[in-house]
Amino acid sequence: MSHTAPLESLYLVIDHNTVNGNWDGSPTTLNPNDNVNLPQSTNGSLVLAYQNTSTSGNNGTLSVTSGGSAPQFLNAPAGLNQPNILVNNWLGNNLSLTNVSLTGSKTPIWVAAVGPGLPGVTPVKLPTDGSLVTLTSGKCAQGIAIPRWMQLILQATSGDLTIFAVIGGPADATGNNAYVIALNAVANTGPGTGATPPAGYYATTTGNTYTFQFNWGSSSVFVSNESPSTAAASTVSIRAL
Repeated sequence: MSHTAPLESLYLVIDHNTVNGNWDGSPTTLNPNDNVNLPQSTNGSLVLAYQNTSTSGNNGTLSVTSGGSAPQFLNAPAGLNQPNILVNNWLGNNLSLTNVSLTGSKTPIWVAAVGPGLPGVTPVKLPTDGSLVTLTSGKCAQGIAIPRWMQLILQATSGDLTIFAVIGGPADATGNNAYVIALNAVANTGPGTGATPPAGYYATTTGNTYTFQFNWGSSSVFVSNESPSTAAASTVSIRAL
């Protein structure tokens, strides 16, 4: 069953009932009316993942505000096994999230944000010699690319849904340079497939491996495992072509 609240009631709960005023992007579940606030975002791409975890089939709504801007309301459909993704550059402003689903609807929304430079983010070294780096859910790696064509290899070690957030290279016109890729997904989408990926995603694949070719000069490459906490560990590696 879907519940829709009047717009006025959505505004009433935004930023109220803060459960963490110094949120660092770590995975958190928000019940209706709960709020978390990241005091300062980075001046670069951040990947916001959110997922309705209701077991009663209620659709949810997540409010996003930053730097005094008007709220953006994100639909959080029920029954999806793949998190929704929003990639944005909040330009160093705060990031405030509120579950504005109908009070009493029992519609929890799981949220997580990741990007290089966030408090508490401590990447392991990502070498460029093809060495495998193992990442469990929520862990990340970072390295410096060689100024030539390179190949990033993302691999799931099981049949679990596995999601990687890759941040690096030149920014687009909106200031973003993040690529979110899902492995063991329900469909092949993105470049070369002729199919449009889900909002926020760069690509999805039904396989357990995805390769990404790039030439970003001597720039930073940040990779984070944004898979559900129940997913098996995954591996990432970079090699020169």
